[in-house]
Parts: sequence; C-alpha cells; structure tokens
Amino acid sequence: MIATELRLPELGLVAGTRGLLGAGIGLLAMTIALGRRMARWAVAALAAGALLLVLGGAGLLPQPIARRIASITRSVSIFDAGSVQVTDENFAVVERMAQIQAGWRMFAAHPLVGVGPGNYNAAYPDFAVVPWYASRGHAHNYYLHMAAEAGVAGALAYLALLAGVSYQGLAALRRANGTFRRSIVVGCCGIIAATAGHNLFENLHVLSMGIQIAAVWGLITVMRDNERVNG
Repeated sequence: MIATELRLPELGLVAGTRGLLGAGIGLLAMTIALGRRMARWAVAALAAGALLLVLGGAGLLPQPIARRIASITRSVSIFDAGSVQVTDENFAVVERMAQIQAGWRMFAAHPLVGVGPGNYNAAYPDFAVVPWYASRGHAHNYYLHMAAEAGVAGALAYLALLAGVSYQGLAALRRANGTFRRSIVVGCCGIIAATAGHNLFENLHVLSMGIQIAAVWGLITVMRDNERVNG
C-alpha cells in the first residue's frame, strides 16, 4: 500500500505530460491552420519549448517546472524495461516501456498480420518483459499497437485513414468561408492533430473517445462538402 501511494504522484505527472504533449501538437496544428500570419507564433512556440528544455537540462528552472520537463524527457526516451532497477519514482515510465516492448515483440514475431485484432491481452504473456507480466490492454503507442495486432497491413491502413482525414481537413480549410465556419474547421484540425500526437504515448480509441473522434472526422467532411455546395 505504501509503495502504491508513493507511485501515484509520479503516475499523475507522467499522465499529465502525455496530455500536454498532445495538447501542444494540437495547438501547433491550429496555429498553422490559421494561416501564414500565425506561422511566426508557431516558430516562437517551438523556440520557447527548445529553450525550456535547455534551461531544464542546465538546472536553471524552478523545481516544479524542471520535474515536468524531466518527465517529458523520460516519456519519449527508449530503454530496456527489463534491465532498469524499478523505484517509486520511475515505476510508471518503466511499466509503460514494458508494454511498448511487448508490442514490438509481437510485431517482430508476426510482422505481416500481427497477433490478431483484439488479441494484445491474450498474446501478452508470450511476449512480456520480465518481470512485467500484467498486460495493460494496449502498447501505450497506438501505432505500434496496430502493428502488433494487425501487422504492417493494419498499421498502413490506419496511417492511410489518418492521411485521408488530414486531407479532408486541408480541403475544408481551403473552402471555409467566414470566421465561424473557419473556426470550426481549425478546431477540428487541432483535435485531429492532438489525437494523432497523443496516440504516440497512449490509446485514445477507447471507451467513448472513438465516438467523439469519429464525430470530428465526420464534421470535417460535412464542412468541406457544405462549402463546396454553397460555393
């Protein structure tokens, strides 16, 4: 019980970091979608983010901000979960990496068709990283998760879906007339990008999230077709 309570703050920090990364990617996409006038703000935001990483690495930031930046670094780093000494501070990050490694092992063993859609949990014991024997239901990277369950074919199909949705967003942006309609399209582009970015560290196609994401994808198509008819 004590160890679990000690892990909760770190778990919340890591989970919040993934959300911030997804939100940052969505905000960047919205800024770009607003046009060339906003491009300088996107460049400024990227420069500010790089500066924060440099200052955090040099130990020149307040402790709460430095901890957040360190969490971001841990969230995107690659390491062998089976060779790391687990502590209360790194438990959440190491556990996530163990799920990622298991997903990669599934894909490496069955690169063409994967272990089968929905079979991540069933296949997990055969590909688990010692001593991480408990599956969390997904590989903590949806693209890898698709590759693990459906192989190259499934992963490429999902990427093609995202490419198609992105194309619809660009088409809707080109045809959007008026501030209200353009604002809707820009917001949809931000949601699409944020979801795609967050899925690098999580699986957002769970619970009712799939319905909400599909609604955004549908709205983009409706806005594009509506503008074409009105035009």
